[in-house]
Amino acid sequence: TFSASYNSASATGSVNSYSDMGIKFVPEALDGLSMGYAMGEHDESTSGTGNTATDVTGLDTSVLWVKYAFGAVTVGYQESEVDGPTTTQDDDSTAMSISYAISDDLSVSYGTHELDLGSATDAGTDQESSGISASYTMGGTTISAAFNETDNIAGVAANDEESMEIALVFAF
Repeated sequence: TFSASYNSASATGSVNSYSDMGIKFVPEALDGLSMGYAMGEHDESTSGTGNTATDVTGLDTSVLWVKYAFGAVTVGYQESEVDGPTTTQDDDSTAMSISYAISDDLSVSYGTHELDLGSATDAGTDQESSGISASYTMGGTTISAAFNETDNIAGVAANDEESMEIALVFAF
């Protein structure tokens, strides 16, 4: 599957422009595997005075992902990158996850995400997140729980958060 888009600044009356393209590949020879790659470019005025070369900031974005489902297990991996005009605008992201359907009614999952912000000055201040979740469905009722934590939010050392969510959902 291939997709692409383009939004011209002059066509929209805006000083912003955007373009992207992506491809998704699902090989028939390996059931359960899907992978993709996408890239885009976003230009926007930084001063609001016009659409000249000195006023435009360009951000190049790319993402590569792969997902494989085999039986009751699904694993996923993704790498993303944003490149700006300066190194302080370069961000790199890596995410991984795994889920397991214990039965038709019960499933659990775990995921991690690391974000290397180009604006962070300390080498040890990558934003790191992880979470675990579980859900159980019985008829029209689902109970789920999620426990998540993020360290060094926005690249600030010791700026940490934890969260817990328990939900009960009824379908009528």
